[in-house]
Amino acid sequence: MTTQRLDNRWTTVLLALTMGMTLLSVLCYATIFIQPNVPFNPLSPSRATEVALRNPPPQATQIVIVATPDQSYPPTWTPTPTRTPGPTKTPTDTRTPTPTKTPALPRPPPHRHTATRVPPTLPPPPTATPTPFGYVVSSHSSENNCADVGLKGTVNGPDGLPKAGVQIQYGELGVSGSLFTVRTDGNGRYGALLLPGSNKVAATSSHNWFAYVVENGQRASEEFKFTTDPIYAVNPKHCKALDDEDEVDINDKDRKGCIPNPCSSADAIQIKIINWQLKLGDD
Repeated sequence: MTTQRLDNRWTTVLLALTMGMTLLSVLCYATIFIQPNVPFNPLSPSRATEVALRNPPPQATQIVIVATPDQSYPPTWTPTPTRTPGPTKTPTDTRTPTPTKTPALPRPPPHRHTATRVPPTLPPPPTATPTPFGYVVSSHSSENNCADVGLKGTVNGPDGLPKAGVQIQYGELGVSGSLFTVRTDGNGRYGALLLPGSNKVAATSSHNWFAYVVENGQRASEEFKFTTDPIYAVNPKHCKALDDEDEVDINDKDRKGCIPNPCSSADAIQIKIINWQLKLGDD
């Protein structure tokens, strides 16, 4: 109950102060409106007049207007007419002088053919020598065989001793994907079957092959190319009957068109022998 009374008193005090301030402001503005020159008016006319007298405004620059003279002709002025030139006199044709005879120039001496000096021919640039391979073919030979077509040989070091584990890559020339690998054994020997005799279609013709040494995944020798002969001869039917008869009773006329069996010829190549050797200093 006491708190409520205190709140009412404070409210009454604040309300009285607000009304007093409002009434005082109204009286102040009313006095200034009626008597502007009261001492408490900061913007009284008398003060403004004193400030203006103390600080006179700067004099304005006088602008002189000069009249521009009239450039037009007086209305009674008449321009003098310009003389028109007469026609130009056409010049009289002048006489063309008679041409004088020009003396003939002396005849030049006959041209003598002078041989043109040919610059010396420069020697061709030296051809880069390819890096030699480590392995070379030490020897090669062949054998006849009536069973299969094959490849064999040996690989030796610079000291002549056999090298084991050396790779030989080979294949048939002109045949895509024909690339095979064989390794030497502990005695430096290798062997590969190129064409089985059971394939009679392929064994009745010659074939071209290649072989080279590979070491550390890189080619280590030149490519050696060779050709093998067929195993079987392609003869007419009567030739087969002649093979079963005695050689003495068969004459050359009966053998016309017949060729001997290639595998039985000493010059036939069914087995190719290639021996490789590592050069000195390349081991």
